[in-house]
Amino acid sequence: MEWYQEWEGGVYYTDYELVVEGMLEHFSIATRYKGKFPTLFPNYSVYNYSLQATTKTRTIQSALSFMDGLLHGTGPLESSPDRLDIVMKGYMPPGMVIEKNDEDRLLRFMDCCPKYEKYIKTLKWKDESNLFDELPLYQSVVQSVSSALKYDATLNDSKALYYLCAAENMSPTQAGHSQFCSVFDEESLDVLDYSKDLEKYHKYSYPYPTTYKMSCLLLSDIIKEMEGNKNTPVLKFAHEETVMPLLSLLGLFDDGEIMTHKMVDWKNRKMKVSRVTPFAGNVAFVRQSCPGDDEPRIQVIVNEKEVKVPLCSRAGCTVADLKEIISTRADGCNYNLICNISPDKWDDKHSTQQIIIAVLLTLSLCQATYIFFHCIKRCPLNSREDQTDCSDQQPLIEEESDQGYADEPDSNLVTTVLDD
Repeated sequence: MEWYQEWEGGVYYTDYELVVEGMLEHFSIATRYKGKFPTLFPNYSVYNYSLQATTKTRTIQSALSFMDGLLHGTGPLESSPDRLDIVMKGYMPPGMVIEKNDEDRLLRFMDCCPKYEKYIKTLKWKDESNLFDELPLYQSVVQSVSSALKYDATLNDSKALYYLCAAENMSPTQAGHSQFCSVFDEESLDVLDYSKDLEKYHKYSYPYPTTYKMSCLLLSDIIKEMEGNKNTPVLKFAHEETVMPLLSLLGLFDDGEIMTHKMVDWKNRKMKVSRVTPFAGNVAFVRQSCPGDDEPRIQVIVNEKEVKVPLCSRAGCTVADLKEIISTRADGCNYNLICNISPDKWDDKHSTQQIIIAVLLTLSLCQATYIFFHCIKRCPLNSREDQTDCSDQQPLIEEESDQGYADEPDSNLVTTVLDD
């Protein structure tokens, strides 16, 4: 084929480690969060931060890159001239908690839930995607690709080129001008995206309730932090299969119907996976205590945009709201019941944690990783100016947009300073 003969390969990565671009992305996200909540992130000590990641190298690298964005210029380590820009003067290596996959019920609950593992082995989560691929709409994609290639392509050819297009979009040399992507028009990419979304949606979201119920331990841990008195950031780094169940437990990005191959308005769906859980996707919970409030409000932020949690009773969630979600949507977080685990399999002593002191790894490979953090800010009561900032602040939650996000004025994000 003439098209293939003209193709020039670039630099590609596997999914084991984080590419430099991913490090810089996490670094930048951290600096933006610190800019919006400047008093919530103190200089590092083991008492000022709680940091946890899964065992995957890329999540550890994501955590370290994010921490470097928060703490650069505050530590004892200096970079030499030939080091990458991300390793800046004053780098501080933080401590981190890591647990084995089959013992990490907070961040890798999918590996600890026999009922969910059985569901995955059935491959039923692929059914709707497979049915969608048989529709004339998908067959038109195959025809479009065949026309672009001047070659009689098959459905599998089209999918393979779609994945190669995605791989080249991650390549530092091919992103933005991928020849693989050039064979698809916008309509074809929309169709291919929905086919892949159907797989992930049925694997990680609403259709199979166990999927989101098993994330209740993570939400319970967040509630515990919200109820505590420690004004320290809690940072957790995990995966797409951690984030999507949690968002589904909260009732976010719900289209009001189960997405299937027959969905009519699929183009306008809220659960667009590439937007909800992109590379370096992030979820934040921020507790706010302001004058006039009966109890603290919890601001929920997804990918740096504030969202309205439909299951919460008012603007901003309360701890009671989050507990009610666990009670009504996750069987009170009876994990043994949710996952069909015999009661004697888990006990408090079963999980063994390891503490590691880590330095930033400047390796050059990539995959998506995700950030959770929940932290605390209070409205100060000791100055007229600060009281004015707090009393005049806009409503915590603005009207939800078509994409499932709430509008997020900057004035809502940095309204007050931390009250120690």
